[in-house]
Amino acid sequence: MDKQLINKQLEEKLRLLKVGLLTILHTLAVVDSIAMELDEISDSTSTPESELKGSISALRRVKIGDEALIVPAGRDENGRLRWQINEKVVNKKELAKFLEKEILGKENLKTGWF
Repeated sequence: MDKQLINKQLEEKLRLLKVGLLTILHTLAVVDSIAMELDEISDSTSTPESELKGSISALRRVKIGDEALIVPAGRDENGRLRWQINEKVVNKKELAKFLEKEILGKENLKTGWF
């Protein structure tokens, strides 16, 4: 029996997100560190920080039950929030695999992490 990578509710919500948001999620899922600063996410996704703030806000509003998909993880030296995948919702590695196989890979998108 094939084990499902992520739960069905999360899968349905991910399939509704725009590619830019999925790329940000993928970046958070594949990074070795626990959390990323805005400038790191910006550099990794080629998204200007000014646009990134709205994207982070949109991802923060994605909820499974009462848990947000991404959560703040402290502050950087400038007092800005760092972000991480909420592993109460989904395992980072499983999320990365799902995004690569089922969404980003099917869109023929190069994320730089394959």
